[in-house]
Amino acid sequence: MKRSLLLAAAVSAAMTLPATADTNDVPNLRILGEFSTGWVRNFNPWIGGRHNFSYETLFAFDLLDDAKVHPWLGTEYSLSDDLKVLTVKLREGVKWSDGEPFSADDVVFTFEYPRNHPEIDNGGLTSKVAKIEKIDDLTVKIHLHEANAFAAQDIIGESTRIVPKHIWEHIDNPAGEVNANPVATGPFTEVQRFTPQVYVLCKNPHYWNSDLEVECLEFPQFASNDAALEIMAKGEFDWGGIFIPDIERTFVKQSPGNHYWFPSSDGVRLTFNFETDNEGAKKAFENLNFRKAVSLAMDRDAMMMIGAYGYVNGDNPGTNLPTGQWRWRDEQADQHWAELSQYDLKAAKQLLADAGFKDSSGDGFIDNPDGSSFNIRVQVPSGWTDWVNNAAIAVEGMRLLGINATVVTPEVNAYSSNWESGNFDMQFGGGSMQSSVWKFYDYTMHSRFAKTNMWWSTTSTNYTNADLDGWIEGMSQTQDEVEQKAFAANIERYFADQVVHIPLYYNGVWYQYNDTRFTGFANADNPFVHPAPWDGMSRMVHVMNLKPRQ
Repeated sequence: MKRSLLLAAAVSAAMTLPATADTNDVPNLRILGEFSTGWVRNFNPWIGGRHNFSYETLFAFDLLDDAKVHPWLGTEYSLSDDLKVLTVKLREGVKWSDGEPFSADDVVFTFEYPRNHPEIDNGGLTSKVAKIEKIDDLTVKIHLHEANAFAAQDIIGESTRIVPKHIWEHIDNPAGEVNANPVATGPFTEVQRFTPQVYVLCKNPHYWNSDLEVECLEFPQFASNDAALEIMAKGEFDWGGIFIPDIERTFVKQSPGNHYWFPSSDGVRLTFNFETDNEGAKKAFENLNFRKAVSLAMDRDAMMMIGAYGYVNGDNPGTNLPTGQWRWRDEQADQHWAELSQYDLKAAKQLLADAGFKDSSGDGFIDNPDGSSFNIRVQVPSGWTDWVNNAAIAVEGMRLLGINATVVTPEVNAYSSNWESGNFDMQFGGGSMQSSVWKFYDYTMHSRFAKTNMWWSTTSTNYTNADLDGWIEGMSQTQDEVEQKAFAANIERYFADQVVHIPLYYNGVWYQYNDTRFTGFANADNPFVHPAPWDGMSRMVHVMNLKPRQ
């Protein structure tokens, strides 16, 4: 029987709040969610520009509860019996911010445009979609190259933001386009002010949800957690997403209305770059005993209690699965990984000695078994104070083993650009949250994401393996959960055995708000969405629930 998921055509009542007084009385919603040394006015949705809150997807798949699906530009979808065709119904009455009507033509164009411009196809959309056809103005059919039981979460959610055909069909170089004034379907498209220090983005005059009560978003520029905290402690913000040490003292008690909630997020990990140009380090990484030893040198408890102030939890499996997907954990893999995720310097040193690592040159640091020396640079973003502190703990553990390791702290944009060029040895970084367990495996492990600019993807390790690719692909080609779990078990056991990366603990979703001027923020008592202002389409769901105080 054909499986389908029918979604309500209207946005939930929580997203259609009653109108307020004169919009002149509505303050700007001040958001502190992203580090920058100076804003650049470019809203290009293809290359990670300032497209937040402007360009929308067909659906928003919830990251805290994968049973939730928020209809957006799409209202319902169904997957064919052979898992190769998605039929999507579109929302009626939507307009672009310049007043032009939104239709199936725009969706078809969005899916086809990267085919002629592979430089913007960061998510591999063309490799997944064979063709897309317009059935009528409000219906499209998406034909896949391969069967995929998780196709909806993969291609009609977060990774595909719909763009207007009548604008982009005239642009021959989308990756190089400076899109200073976005034309989009989203709630905020009108640039009221833009400087390197602050920009203000105001309401789309044609937004399809006319009950949106926030009129303008204001984004002050800040380059570090400390700079943001100076603003937030005074209550001079509404919505934030940074790490704050000793938060009760330094933030909550500093201003009325200051609140926070830290639900569990993605798993923090230490990664090896298996394609680093540093030949000595690369030789070390290829040795399984070396990777096991580094894991045993990680003082995870210190990281959680000292570097992360006790805000976070551990018990990551070997793959670093987010907690919301723990039902896919494998007992055999967990038992093996438990042996390698302890803090045991003695066992770590023995593993290195057994593998032939020793100080051959007399410089105080161990060398590879062939006698070649090596040093390792562990990159972590500057200004991310909790991670910088914990990266130092990680490096200290390595140095206690005699490994010549140091911390380097590039600015966040350089940190991420290093992935695409492969210009790093190891990194302290995140592990990603995705809309399905298959998508998590695919994004963080499949070879297609090696050496890309995609945050926390396979590019964090550049580790490729044909068996891994095969298990991930096989998992997507069956709807039988028993079969899916068999593929997941293979993946879980492989990562636990091979120590492809080193899971450490779980991030908290660093999220703060001040409810002096606006109400409706997500919190522990009302956890209706992933709450951080830096998180994808969840931001749209969140902002629809906010309203100014009367």
